[in-house]
Amino acid sequence: MDAGLAGLIGALGGGVIGAAGASFAALIAFRGARYQADRQSTATHEQWLRQIRRDLYIRFIAAGRTCAEHMRATVNERGEIDRNELRLWSESAKAVTDAFLALELEAPGPLVRLAEMISHVSGPGWRAEYFANSGRVLTPHENRVELGKLNDYQELLNQFIGACRQSLQGTDPSGSFTLEGLSPQS
Repeated sequence: MDAGLAGLIGALGGGVIGAAGASFAALIAFRGARYQADRQSTATHEQWLRQIRRDLYIRFIAAGRTCAEHMRATVNERGEIDRNELRLWSESAKAVTDAFLALELEAPGPLVRLAEMISHVSGPGWRAEYFANSGRVLTPHENRVELGKLNDYQELLNQFIGACRQSLQGTDPSGSFTLEGLSPQS
């Protein structure tokens, strides 16, 4: 074989190898760009979802705090029930339920369960209605029971706030939200 033909074969082989290398490099660059675009799309979606959840959490927490304020203001130190505050408490409990219904679609399971517990114990219950309608004053023991319910409610709300922080910071909130002895208000 003469030197010209060997040079031509060598150049042709180098060209084929170079073209294959360029194609392989282009494939790697394409996959890298695709991976980066997918990651950016995922990050944007996660940020959007975090913002939606944050807004829902704020709405639920604000409704819960308003409900706690009316819960506290309904019964005074003497055990008398303020009918106007009782009405406001009922309205704010409905706002808690409405906020829960919106939250139920977007929040992680443990937060939904905790919000549901809060929603169930938000309303005044039949006892408060009965005392308000009858004009009866709560005994000191009944007043302490009502104060205990308020304290339990605020503890649940504080647990919810902590779980919201965990959720928004990217860690899964604990699924073990319970308060011993807490049941819907009767």
